[in-house]
Amino acid sequence: MGSAEKNFAAKEALVARLQSQVDQLQRALCVRTTELDQAGRHIARLEESLLRLKQAKRELRELRRERRALRSSPERRIGQVLLAPYRLPQRLFREIRKCFGLPRWPSPEPAKTEYQAWLDRHRVSLAQARGMREESRIFSYRPLVSIITPVFNTPGASLKEAIDSVLAQAYENWELILVDDASTNRETLEVLHWQSSRDARIRLIRLEQNGGISVASNRGLAEAQGEWIGLLDHDDLLEPDALFQTAKLLQTHSDVDLIYSDEDKFTEEGFADPMLKPDWSPDFFLACNYLCHFITIRRELVLRIGGFCSQFDGSQDYDLLLRAIERTDRIHHIPRVLYHWRRSASSSSSGLRQKPGQFEAGRRAVDEHLRRNGIMGHVAIDWRTHTYWVKRELAEAKKISIIIPVRDRIEPLARCIESITTRTSYPNYEIVVVGNDRRSEEARAYFGRSEHQLLYYEGPFNYSAINNFAVEQTESPWLLFLNNHIEAIEPDWLAYMAEHVQRPEVGAVGARLLNPDDTIEQAGVVLGENGIAQPAFRGFPAEHPGVCRQLQITRNYSAVSGACLLMRRKVFQEVGGFDEESLPDAFADVDLCLKMGRAGYLIVYTPFAKLYHCESTSRRCNVEAPEAEVIRQRWAGILERDPYYNPNLSRERADFSLGT
Repeated sequence: MGSAEKNFAAKEALVARLQSQVDQLQRALCVRTTELDQAGRHIARLEESLLRLKQAKRELRELRRERRALRSSPERRIGQVLLAPYRLPQRLFREIRKCFGLPRWPSPEPAKTEYQAWLDRHRVSLAQARGMREESRIFSYRPLVSIITPVFNTPGASLKEAIDSVLAQAYENWELILVDDASTNRETLEVLHWQSSRDARIRLIRLEQNGGISVASNRGLAEAQGEWIGLLDHDDLLEPDALFQTAKLLQTHSDVDLIYSDEDKFTEEGFADPMLKPDWSPDFFLACNYLCHFITIRRELVLRIGGFCSQFDGSQDYDLLLRAIERTDRIHHIPRVLYHWRRSASSSSSGLRQKPGQFEAGRRAVDEHLRRNGIMGHVAIDWRTHTYWVKRELAEAKKISIIIPVRDRIEPLARCIESITTRTSYPNYEIVVVGNDRRSEEARAYFGRSEHQLLYYEGPFNYSAINNFAVEQTESPWLLFLNNHIEAIEPDWLAYMAEHVQRPEVGAVGARLLNPDDTIEQAGVVLGENGIAQPAFRGFPAEHPGVCRQLQITRNYSAVSGACLLMRRKVFQEVGGFDEESLPDAFADVDLCLKMGRAGYLIVYTPFAKLYHCESTSRRCNVEAPEAEVIRQRWAGILERDPYYNPNLSRERADFSLGT
């Protein structure tokens, strides 16, 4: 090759690199512009709310003015005179009650909420706590748990209740390290002095100047002597069996590094807003710190990752846990409500909007996690849910074969393909239609003029065999299995799915599928409901947040619907594809996902890929189908206990409501 040709080739390569950079910058600009638009809409909604609030305040002032005018009116004075004889017996009875010390009529107790009644049935009784205390004394492994509680000007009553909840623990091998971060409130100081003298296991450390929650926590960490660290906020409450359940778990899972439990909120009206969590879900955790409380973690691990960082104060626990999961995947969940997070006017438990600085600290913590792990992307704010949206850069837009099995019905197929070709921004895909029946003239005519790849599968309809056949006839590195009743809504749906399927730890990605009436048809699959599997949140309004916002954030499931399922060819071949012999139709997608889970892959649900699933009842799985028994025998364990669905939730429905 001559010098001119080499020079030309070098310039071509340079132009290609520059074009690639320009394309990448254009995509980034488009993403950020979309985020600005979303933020703008959020601000507009806040402004509308502010205007309504101002109007309500004006109306309240007017009502107060009218009330004052009414109280001083002649009509009111006349009414008081006329009603005076009727008030005398009431006054007389009050005087008699005072003279003889009669009790007031008891006020009827407010009815318990559904959750309060549920909690009463499930929390330990005093007798059970005594039994746990005796049981824990003969544990073969009885680690010291150091509970670290930073304190700063805490209301005395709340601080005392928090300490009392530690003293009431059934497991007795603990120490409580109270770190006073230079409190100035006299009540706080008096409670600290008195409470620290109640039990030798309570240690009080005073800081000379206020350093913030991370500084106080690190001081407590330095003083801790336990093998395990527990985190308790200064006004929250532990259930009596919190440490017992932790120690009991360690009897059989001695290698675990991080343990978390379920939790709820503690209000003036009682306990409310339970957070009944899934087992470890890494994608859910990047959207919000769902681990939160009650956390116990190996002290050695906390020291190894450097303790707490002041730059993330407000979300210092989130940052700590993000660094911890970079060092360990030995994370275990105790599906019991063991922690009560006190809700106050200034507490973040009332909502992240109470402390916007804390929200921003959490976003920076996730952003730093991405940077440390070499994950290209950035953290956006989902203003609908006030959670984090990790937007990963697509390293390469690899070719996707969109495989659509179809019989005779051409009309829905035509709508499906038209929506894909007109509402898909992803640049590199092919549509592969697999026909199973060529009898109708309509089908022959459509296939005759179609510009997309057409395959014909001979024999009776077999969903699994048709898809396996199509995979064999294509070469694309990525595969999208799509129902012919699917219709795209927004252009970025496939790009949102592709950014996850490129991750080596991910096996499959599913989307949020809507019915034509804008209710949820599929938002992940919950196992064990009504015998086999049910779509999560089916029937909910499309934009409903779902329980604990789980409908609208990226999270992991054991399975997603095959109506729109993206995966890598390599993974498909590794797990053996669809089971066309035992599962020709029903539950084939569930089985495929479970095989991926068994191989160590994550299944991801992204709500940001949103499509319509018209006439979706055509392939709803029937628990009485012949395939059901195959699934029951093959996956009995996970049907009994779906790791991504809390066992305390309803087994009759897949809507994340309370169980019995």
